[in-house]
Amino acid sequence: MNIELLYIKGCPDFKHARRLIHNTIKVLELKTPLKKIEIRNADDVKTYSFPGSPTIRINGEDIEPDTANTTGLTCRTYNNGTGIPDMEALKCKIARAARLKTVLFVYTGNAVRSQIAEAIVNHFMDNKWVAFSAGIMPMEINKDVIKVMKEIGIDISNKKSKHIDLFKNCSFDKVVTLCSDVDRFCLNYPDYDEKDTIIFHDPISTYGFSFGQGSLLRKLRDDIKKTLIKHLENNRI
Repeated sequence: MNIELLYIKGCPDFKHARRLIHNTIKVLELKTPLKKIEIRNADDVKTYSFPGSPTIRINGEDIEPDTANTTGLTCRTYNNGTGIPDMEALKCKIARAARLKTVLFVYTGNAVRSQIAEAIVNHFMDNKWVAFSAGIMPMEINKDVIKVMKEIGIDISNKKSKHIDLFKNCSFDKVVTLCSDVDRFCLNYPDYDEKDTIIFHDPISTYGFSFGQGSLLRKLRDDIKKTLIKHLENNRI
């Protein structure tokens, strides 16, 4: 795998992009060198078809082609409105290039079931799968979900809900929807090789913020762990 970081000297986002790449490689436990290419003049812009600084390419392909449609000695803005791409999207691109198996869990709010599923798979199956999650109407992650995950040694307190459009330039080995509503409202899934639906009922939306919610969330957590680990272990992708 070849990762290139193209930049203009003095670019304020160069160091942030470099750090983002190194941190992502570290999270994926890979040992991949980063090639840095300084763009000095108009000839370099032409030679490298340079769309702005910083630009990240993996095996020669821009990680966000829809924001790479112009060239010049200029700064670059990514789909998230900043000068560096989102780490989750970059993580997916690098994981796929490294031929790691990837799975995206999709649920309406990306606040309960899909967050639990992502964390469970990344914690217990990190040697086999790299998991991601997203929603079609992202909501704040419930504090009780964070609490019950911490009980089994998984800290998701820094996780954020994500819209599925974040992964529009990505592709996955598998997409798993976790509720029946997703297919009715989501018309733009990222590319995938295989898609499954595994229904888990959400105690928060079903019962509200009621007494005993913690025990219901623990049951949901344990059901997701048991079901998804078995499902992915039996997967032949």
